[in-house]
Amino acid sequence: MTIRVFVPAVPEFASLVRAASRRASCKVSAPLPEYQVIESSEPLEFARKELGLKPAVWYGLFTGGLTGRIEIFDRERVRIVPAD
Repeated sequence: MTIRVFVPAVPEFASLVRAASRRASCKVSAPLPEYQVIESSEPLEFARKELGLKPAVWYGLFTGGLTGRIEIFDRERVRIVPAD
């Protein structure tokens, strides 16, 4: 199954999109002007400090929605895996 993270196209989430676009396992697209989509068939893991996000923005990462399952989501890292 493919993981999809729908990211609102706002400056606050730009570091997430940049980080994903540097990964060979990720495909980033912009099907709508308001959203970017990160896709991966492999688990995704991101660290808050590496993205340079303050906690309030960090906890809002998934306001656009996602397909997959959040395995870990704490103050410092998130890990998303394909849904079972």
